[in-house]
Amino acid sequence: MFKRTLVVLTTLLACVFASFSTFADAHHDEDGHALVQDAHQPGAKIEFEEDQDEVYEAVQKGFVRPFSEMFAAVERDLYGRIIQVELDEDDDIWIYELKLNHNNNIIKVEYNAETLEMLQIKGRNIKEALKK
Repeated sequence: MFKRTLVVLTTLLACVFASFSTFADAHHDEDGHALVQDAHQPGAKIEFEEDQDEVYEAVQKGFVRPFSEMFAAVERDLYGRIIQVELDEDDDIWIYELKLNHNNNIIKVEYNAETLEMLQIKGRNIKEALKK
């Protein structure tokens, strides 16, 4: 009788632990910040102005492209090292706001998070930072 109870309890605990793991994995996928931040760049500070639920919904609807694609767009367009990334929604448009260091100059650049089109660039010597 004791062995049977022990087997039942052990099986029950195993099922509970397995379901916690599945539950945690399911909710990890709903973390909008983690979903969009699919790539990391060493030394870059990441900030999200919006909460993870809003970011998750925007990613699911295609309004925000993942970091890996944004990093590729920056490499296509600019020289320099990304030191800060912010993701913000402004008038229903999601925007990546970046700071880059190029030859010890800080360049501020904004990209449309959906199209990855460069919207604005500011800073000293920006012509040197632009790839032709």
